Amino acid sequence: MPSFHTAVLALAASATVVLGHGHIRRVLVNGVTYPGYERWSTQDQSDAVTWKFSTEDEGPVPVSSINGPDIICHQDATNAAASVPVTAGSQLQVVRFNTIGGFEHPGPEMHYLASCGDAGCANVDKNDLRFFKIYEKGLVQGGMADSPQWQTQKWATTEIHKNVQSEGDGFIDTYTVNIPADIKPGQYILRHEVLGLHKAYMGEAEFYPQCVNLEISGSGSQQPEGVPATDMYHSSDPGVSLEIWVDLESYQIPGPAVSSIASKRDIGEEAVGLHLPRAYAHRAHPRDIKHMLSKLMV
Repeated sequence: MPSFHTAVLALAASATVVLGHGHIRRVLVNGVTYPGYERWSTQDQSDAVTWKFSTEDEGPVPVSSINGPDIICHQDATNAAASVPVTAGSQLQVVRFNTIGGFEHPGPEMHYLASCGDAGCANVDKNDLRFFKIYEKGLVQGGMADSPQWQTQKWATTEIHKNVQSEGDGFIDTYTVNIPADIKPGQYILRHEVLGLHKAYMGEAEFYPQCVNLEISGSGSQQPEGVPATDMYHSSDPGVSLEIWVDLESYQIPGPAVSSIASKRDIGEEAVGLHLPRAYAHRAHPRDIKHMLSKLMV
């Protein structure tokens, strides 16, 4: 079994497990606010730009579902009717809301795009979407896990969470997304995803994908080929099945490699990790959780 130190730290994380539950409340572009889908709202939401989902507690997609349709845009996700207009080469902000304390879960942040094609994002079948990665950031600083401060071992999500703000009856964390400058104009799905690794040592990494409709304008010509979201991750991936409650010095971000369409600033190169060429991480590093834990037993 894991060490006593590991167990204590993991128990602390589990005690605040609901901190990760939440949703995209809004998207900001050039000072304009575009509303996200609100699970419990009784108001008209025809102007929502994020896809609908059905989770009762706004919780994660579990590892057991990462090769099924829920990993695409979250549980039982259905299309949003409205879209966010954005110019290629510009930025937008994704604002995630939570009633407890924001997204404190340690782990990576990943951004994907997928063309909606002739169907348009309001009507496209999510199973037909092919995603290419435009950003990833994982372990920012290696070291011993030190929840809840995260000053020694630092992650993309914990660094964002250090700027958490209160709002109404909850809290918000704000993420910045860079739209590739050379992307072909058209309608795209932005798949914004954060991954909680606090229970990964138990085989319970937590995936939080959400989808946003975009209308991208510009003069670019590139539209990279992508992969189905259902093929991006596997339970044995080293970035999914691992122990973080140790002195962790490197981390392999799961999923496909960042597309060449992304600029250097979009790759998150300041992060600590194993950025090896890969089609899928599980093929490059065939480790599993049992192997990882066997090396951490005391």
